[in-house]
Parts: sequence; C-alpha cells; structure tokens
Amino acid sequence: MICVYEDEGFRRLSPLVDVRPVFDLRCGRFTLLEKLQRLYPNQKFNLWVRDELAELTAEVHPGYRVNQPVKKGGLFLSGRAILEAHIESEGREAVLLSGDDVVGFRFCAEHAVRISSLEGLKAAFAKEQVKAKVVKWPWDIVEYNAEEIEKELKNQRQKSGVRNQSGVVLVGPRNRLIIAPGARVWPGTVINTETGSVMVDRNAQVRPGSFIEGPCYIGPRTVIDAARVRPGCSFGPHCRVGGEVEASVFQGYANKHHDGFIGHSFVGEWANLGALTTNSDLKNAYQPVRVFFDGKAVDTGLLKVGCFIGDHAKTAIGTLLNTGARVGTFANWFEPGLSPREIPAFAWGQEQRWKLSDALVCAQAVMARRGIRMTSAYERVLRRLHGR
Repeated sequence: MICVYEDEGFRRLSPLVDVRPVFDLRCGRFTLLEKLQRLYPNQKFNLWVRDELAELTAEVHPGYRVNQPVKKGGLFLSGRAILEAHIESEGREAVLLSGDDVVGFRFCAEHAVRISSLEGLKAAFAKEQVKAKVVKWPWDIVEYNAEEIEKELKNQRQKSGVRNQSGVVLVGPRNRLIIAPGARVWPGTVINTETGSVMVDRNAQVRPGSFIEGPCYIGPRTVIDAARVRPGCSFGPHCRVGGEVEASVFQGYANKHHDGFIGHSFVGEWANLGALTTNSDLKNAYQPVRVFFDGKAVDTGLLKVGCFIGDHAKTAIGTLLNTGARVGTFANWFEPGLSPREIPAFAWGQEQRWKLSDALVCAQAVMARRGIRMTSAYERVLRRLHGR
C-alpha cells in the first residue's frame, strides 16, 4: 500500500495549490502523483489531503481512497516528492530523507496514529537517505521541469516510433521527436531536438510559423499557434499558446494565444493572459530574484524567476508582470504599468475584489468552452477560498 500525503509544506506553494492537492501539480509530462503511479503500477494508493479538498480530490481521482483510515502500515510518500529511484514499500521502519528534506516514511499503522508531525517522525525513527527531489517552493517546479521532460520522453521514445510529418523542418535527431496518434504538426513549423526531446501528444496541434525547442511537452488537444517555444516548456491539456514562452509550465486549460512573453513561470488552469501580457524573469542588476509571501521576501537564489499565476486568473492587454510576481487565484488584473509582487486572490484591479457570484458565472462560461462542467465540489472549494 502506498499513501501519498500533503504536509504543511503545501502553504509555500500558493497560489498553485489553492484548488488542488500538491501531488496534482504538473512537472514535465506528468503530475507528481502520476509519476508515483508509474513507479508503483501494481500498488493501491491512498491519498491524504487538506480536509477542504477531500471531496474534490475524491471526485478527480475516482476509485482512490481519500482521507480514509490506514488499517495497516506501508510506504507513505510526500505529495511534494519526485522520486529518482524506486523505494521499497516493505522493510525496516524509517524516515526517508533526501538530504534534510522528508520524502516519506515506512512504518506500521499504530505509529501513523501516534506520530503527529514530521519533526516527531525524524526524532522517533531511523533515517534512510533516498534519491529524490522535493518541491519546496513554486520555482522548484520550473527548475525541475526540463530535466523531468527529458527523462520521461526518453522512456516514451523506447515505447513508440516516430511519425513523419511532411513540410516540417526538423533540426536535430529524429528519434527525439514523438508525434502521438491524432496529433498534427503543420507544414511551415520548425522543431529543434538538438536541445532536447519534443513530444506532441494526442490530438494536439502545432500550427504554421511555430518554432519549438526541446525539451518540450505539448499535451493533448493543446494548440501551439505561430509561437516561439524555448527549451524547458510543458503544456498540459487544452492550452492555447502563442507569442514567446520559455522554461515554463502550463498546468492545463490555459490561454496565452497572443503575442507577449512568459518565461520561467507557472500558469494555472483556466488562466487567460491578454494580448501582449509579458512577465519579467530577470532583474536588470543581475541579482537573485526575491519572491514575496504575505509581504515577506524569500530569496530564491536564482537569477531567472518569472511569475506564478493561480487558476482562473486573468490579465488585460499589455499587462506587465513583475519579476517573481505571484498572481492569486481568480485575480483579474488590468492596471497599467508594472504589477505589484503580490496580487491577492479574487483581486479586481488594485482596489476592488471580484464578487463571488460574478466570478463563478465567468468560470462556468469559461469551462463550458472546453466542455467541462463545474461540479458542486469544485464550487464549494472556490466559495471557501473566497471566504478566507
């Protein structure tokens, strides 16, 4: 039995996890949970999440036990962990560490009840070092993304052949290009696999005038429309992408269909970026970028950090997003000039807040355009978020 759990570290990943558990974040081709499922294909999974997400999580992952009592011991893995090697689910009781970061633990059910904190676990049990990465901050997802794409597409190349597409200019090894059944790469596109692998997943399209550099993953039914896609990008399902994008993750169902630049960023589901929306991902002084959480600066130690955009966020035409900006869920930003470093959830410009009833009507209309109906469980999560 594998139990994937959320720990208190989820708080540092806002707004990306406002409406989803941490293990549903995308990094590379797959979400963090999908990566674990592929490592343990024959195991049953239990999921432990925040109480307010339990109903929605059970709906998104039917057939899984969510927040149900664990009757026997097993392998407990952090939902923020990306394992680099298989960890045995049976063996001595231990806390599993990657450096000082807790990746998970292995013990019997009575200990799961008795120990209530990660620090308590580290003090009570033997420590075992494992090969894993842990997502501690939003920018970690972006930093890990290119490596994860390459690793996952290397495995995919071994399972599938490469389909020829007439009129497509391919620069680099042909065996690094994967075009899934139903996908279409139009004549007049250029794909560069010298820098890494590229996968165009089922029913996705890459339209004329696009330039794609690997590593890159283009998810099902996503449309890349005359875009310049630099290395290290992942696009989940049903995205619309134009302009220039570099080293960024689009969770899915997001629109950036027009010119403008998004770099070293994470874009949540149902976000809509107006024409010429552009973010800064490098300070003019070439100093490490700081990201603000509740008014307090966190030094990322990185020269390139873009923005982190929550689900259903919207920007007006010509929007300029600050270096390291965090744009809250359902924020509607239309102010001139460079944005603040933090834009709160449901912001309506600088001074006002989006009325919940109007936000829900908008979200329902947007989701319907992709054939998705807002469920009662999803709506309840949004209502709780608005009420904070």
